[in-house]
Amino acid sequence: MDYLLLGRVAKIAALLGFLLPWVTVSCSGTEILQATGLQLMTGDPQPAGPLQGQQSSVEDAEPSPFVILAFGVIMLGLGLSFLPKAKIAAAALLACGLGGAGISYYAMQNMKSEMAREISEAQQQTPNTGGLLSDSDTREMTSALAGAIQVEEQEGFWVSVGGALIGALFGLLVLAGAGGVARKPNEAPSE
Repeated sequence: MDYLLLGRVAKIAALLGFLLPWVTVSCSGTEILQATGLQLMTGDPQPAGPLQGQQSSVEDAEPSPFVILAFGVIMLGLGLSFLPKAKIAAAALLACGLGGAGISYYAMQNMKSEMAREISEAQQQTPNTGGLLSDSDTREMTSALAGAIQVEEQEGFWVSVGGALIGALFGLLVLAGAGGVARKPNEAPSE
């Protein structure tokens, strides 16, 4: 069994995961935003649910540098897996697989913390205009809103992370000498 080939297939699956939905943002169970990995890389998330078709709510979205980096690292691992030396190709599969999965996970956690930070900043900047709500009531409402907003990983995220990790596993198997490199029929096993 050629583990390098299987590792390459896993990396391709990981890259295809960027075309699937990566993240969904919902408020009190109502989906308000959805984005594929590609949309996160280009800064073009799409409003969903009742906000669908309203572009003004996400005009200030910026490309996610960590999603771009994760894609690049996984792509680099795939490219380096075609090197002629099996051990170097396997090491690239392993390192870039672990790196791509780790960066993808960090990108998602960073997205969640950025959203919480923005809500907190909005809470601090909201002036009380002497209306019906006191400052503490306004802070409580903003905190309740922050608690109602959920950022959930979707299948594209899991395909990308899983593919990267499976590719890393096959790279590890080759490095461990599990017979992952095909030999010619007449060739004796190397010591």
